[in-house]
Amino acid sequence: MNIGDVVFLNSNPEVPMTVEYVLGNEPKGMKENMLSKQMQLNGYENGDVYCTWFEGKNLKNALFKKQMLTKKE
Repeated sequence: MNIGDVVFLNSNPEVPMTVEYVLGNEPKGMKENMLSKQMQLNGYENGDVYCTWFEGKNLKNALFKKQMLTKKE
């Protein structure tokens, strides 16, 4: 998976999410550097992703194990 890819949770394919950061990619700025550190401290590993999506008008975000996601074709 790459930044900008549209993915969905295997358990909820109705909600598209956008990949914002992939652990293991070179951090480009302060936000990515902080995300990388947070992900590593919480047991995430290279390839795991940070995604954003909308629930109604609310923007949501979360960290996911790569095995939990499927890239939308």
